[in-house]
Amino acid sequence: MSVLITFDLDNTLWDVAPVIMRAEYAMESWFEERFPGFSHQHSTLAREALRNNILSTKPELAYNLTAVRLAVYKLALKQFGLPSEEADSVAGAALAHFCEWRQKVDLYPHVVDVLEVLRQDYALAVITNGNADVFHPYVGLGQYFDFAIRADEVGVAKPDPSVFMIAARNAGVDISELIHIGDHPTDDVFGSSNAGAKSVWFNRHGAQRWSDDWGGRSHAEIHSLLELPTVIQSLLP
Repeated sequence: MSVLITFDLDNTLWDVAPVIMRAEYAMESWFEERFPGFSHQHSTLAREALRNNILSTKPELAYNLTAVRLAVYKLALKQFGLPSEEADSVAGAALAHFCEWRQKVDLYPHVVDVLEVLRQDYALAVITNGNADVFHPYVGLGQYFDFAIRADEVGVAKPDPSVFMIAARNAGVDISELIHIGDHPTDDVFGSSNAGAKSVWFNRHGAQRWSDDWGGRSHAEIHSLLELPTVIQSLLP
């Protein structure tokens, strides 16, 4: 039996909050060096308001965090006074700078050890709604994964079942042969289970209690990534 193990990234292989915080600080400095006063006029809070306005008029962008950020930068730069063509060009450069910082993650303990073990017996892949690039040198995990499905690249996001179907199809396995690991009760657990795959809820340190409002339970729950090899084996026929 062929088995595909897919992983969420943010808050499954690393804590995303400090990554985004560092990246936002880096962007404030980037903008301020080039356009003094920009960061004061367009603080993180102000850019969040722009983001909400953009999504209210273009809800179809909700799955594409990269496109939304680019649109925010363009609008903010135009409001700051840059001509449209220059604003578009600068926004593209700003996005590239952000994406570089976005990859500077600090892996949770045991991530590499567990992937080393799993890679011996299973095909591994990524399914993420974020814009982290698992093959980027800063992340340093590309050698363990066969491919990555990113919402901003395929135009569909978890918990939509089709994103899991895409992963299964890429690996040449039936959806019933896919086991997805992630921290999010809806995007990861409900999404993969609803698609017909098996789900493993990564409830780090057992810090959360399952809420009935989240829907059906996962096929398994782990509190440490070290539990994964044994749990995956238990889910196989």
